[in-house]
Amino acid sequence: MKTKYFGYEFRPAVTLFAHKTCESLGLDPVEIEWSEYTQTACINQHTMILANVRDDAVLTLSDLQRYTGFVVHELLHRKYTTFGINHREQYVRTLHNAIEDAWIEHKAIQANLTGNIAVLLGALIDGMTTEGLAQVSDWSNPAQYPYVLAVYARPHATIKVPMAEGLAPIFEEATRRTHLCKSSRDTLAVAVWVYAQLSNLPTEQPEPVQPEGDDATQGDGNQQGDDQGQGEGQGEGEGQEGEGQGDTPTRGEKGSPSPDKDQGKGKVATAPEKGSEAMEVEPTNKAPDNTGSHGSFSQASAMQKNAYHVTTRKRFPLGA
Repeated sequence: MKTKYFGYEFRPAVTLFAHKTCESLGLDPVEIEWSEYTQTACINQHTMILANVRDDAVLTLSDLQRYTGFVVHELLHRKYTTFGINHREQYVRTLHNAIEDAWIEHKAIQANLTGNIAVLLGALIDGMTTEGLAQVSDWSNPAQYPYVLAVYARPHATIKVPMAEGLAPIFEEATRRTHLCKSSRDTLAVAVWVYAQLSNLPTEQPEPVQPEGDDATQGDGNQQGDDQGQGEGQGEGEGQEGEGQGDTPTRGEKGSPSPDKDQGKGKVATAPEKGSEAMEVEPTNKAPDNTGSHGSFSQASAMQKNAYHVTTRKRFPLGA
C-alpha cells in the first residue's frame, strides 16, 4: 500500500472511497466538491464538500485515513440523521450535535457497516481530541462540556479529555440513553435532558478550604517549607486564574508549551450561564499543513451557510 500521495492522486482516491462507501451503505451516489472555504466537512442529499488540497501537495496515509473518516461520518449523517431538528438554544444545539455524532457512529459500528469503520471513526475523533488537548487551556469551562460529552459518549474514542468533577454521572447516563436512541428526535431529547442536569450544577467554583487551628499553626512553624509552599502555590494559582477568567477557553499559541492536559481535573463542574454558547463539536475539516489549495473546485460555498447536520450555525474549529 502506498504511504505517500500527491494531491492529484489523493482527491480521486477519496472520491472513489466515497462512491464505494455509498454502495456499501445502500445510499445514492454522492458528488464530492473540493473547496478551500470549508471549515468542516458537510453534506446534503447529493453533495459533500471537503477541504481542497493542491495538485503537488504530498499527503500521507494518515491524511488519507482522516479524510476517509470524514467521508464515512458525513455519509452516516445522510443515512441516520433527520435534518432540520433543532433547538432554539445554541448550547442545546451543540449538545445535540455531540450526541447525534456519537449516536450515528456507535450505531454504524454496532452494525459493522464497513469492515474497518471502528478504526476510521476512532482515528477521526482521536485526531480531533489530540488537537483539542493542545489548544484548550481549561476543560472545566462549561463551553467545552459538549465536546467532552462527544468524546465520552464514543466507546471507540481511545484518547480522553479531562473532566470536571460532577460531569461523569451525567455523561454516563447520557451515553446510556444515546445508545438506546432510535432517531434524531430521540437524540435531541437526550440533549435537553443533559442541559437540564448541567443547569442544576453549582454556578461557580467553591472557595478553597483554608487550614484552621493546629494545622495552620504547624504550617507557620516550618519557615523554610512554608516559604517554598507559598511560592509554588502562588504560581499555580495565578496561572489557573488567568486561564479561567476569559469568556471562552484560550488556545495554545504556536511554539508555546501545550497546556496541562489535566487542566479541569480537580475542579467542580459548573452550570453554563443562561444564553451562553458552547464550542462546536463537529469534526473540523481542513487541509493538512502546507497542502491547502489556493483555488477551489467548488463553484459555491453555500452549503456552509445552511444546516446540513443538526445545527443552523456555521462551525468553527475546536477552541477557536
